[in-house]
Amino acid sequence: MISDNIFRFKQLITKKNNSYIKKKKRRSTFVFVIGLVFLFTIFVVSLCIGSSVILSPIDVLSNLLSAMEKNGEDMTTIEVAINLRLPRALSAMGVGIGLSVAGVAYQAIIRNPLVDSYILGVSSGAGTFAIGSIAYGFTFFGLISSNSPFAVAIFAIIGGLLAFFLTIILAQRSGSTTTSYVLSGVIVGLVFSTIQTIMIIFARDEALNAVLWLFGSFAQVTKLETICILIPVVILTTVIMCFSKELNLVLLGERESQQMGLNVKRFNTVILIFASVLTSFCIAFVGIVGLVGLIIPHFCRMLFGGDHRIVIPASIVFGGSLMMISDLLTTMIIPGLELPVGAITILIGAPVFACLLFKRGKFYNG
Repeated sequence: MISDNIFRFKQLITKKNNSYIKKKKRRSTFVFVIGLVFLFTIFVVSLCIGSSVILSPIDVLSNLLSAMEKNGEDMTTIEVAINLRLPRALSAMGVGIGLSVAGVAYQAIIRNPLVDSYILGVSSGAGTFAIGSIAYGFTFFGLISSNSPFAVAIFAIIGGLLAFFLTIILAQRSGSTTTSYVLSGVIVGLVFSTIQTIMIIFARDEALNAVLWLFGSFAQVTKLETICILIPVVILTTVIMCFSKELNLVLLGERESQQMGLNVKRFNTVILIFASVLTSFCIAFVGIVGLVGLIIPHFCRMLFGGDHRIVIPASIVFGGSLMMISDLLTTMIIPGLELPVGAITILIGAPVFACLLFKRGKFYNG
């Protein structure tokens, strides 16, 4: 009799676990599908609305096909506008997705909800090297031509990765704890930020261009640069998403993760490298865009919980949407003047995040 009750109890527990897993999968699929529809809608709106002319979705599609047939020659004014809006919208979507997913990875691995590319010094390192290229024409000992259209981007990637590896070295030498990662990133970021300030002070004629790059803009992004943004974003985002279960394990702690068969140190290092490479490519071509990698992961965790199988797809949707909406507003708030996209992301994200924190922060467990 007792054995029968134990068997029924085990069956009940198994049934509940299976039901919970199925519910999680359905929820994840629902979030991703609805999110993709929302993301696509914002993308179409980005192509329809601009500073010069507002078009209907049908007009956008017809003029886009016409511009593609003409291969960029003898295009009408509307076709030229669509041809300029397409890479801008795609690059904004890609950067938003990349920064958000990188933020999810940073916060999971370091187990600190305040971590993003700024805290780890990646953005400061990228900005310092980019300013060196913009204002002083650095060529990295002649290896990179200052006239190359990719000079600034290459220097930004080098600077971001250099700052990241310095942070990792300091953190690992000081115990590889959550606090050591944060403090190491703050120290490295402060050093690079100080160098930035000194370089801008002495830049004079190019100081304005350097400052504008630091606040981010999609105005000058080209088709080739868009491809250079989207390819690493798609590849690295997919890779990080494939490790969603492992990211869930990491949150349990190092000892528990090792007991489940995960090589924690190797996994953490690899994911941090992927996230830093992803961040560097995102900011290399458009400049530094703040707050996205910090608030989007928070926002998704507050709404959907801490399961990365849901958090990462949700971050893809909300990150891409936020960036495209912010880019739209850069040209619409003040007619005839384009604002930095980084300023818009902060103006949108900070109040929304504060309101959400006030309402649901007490239920949020990170």
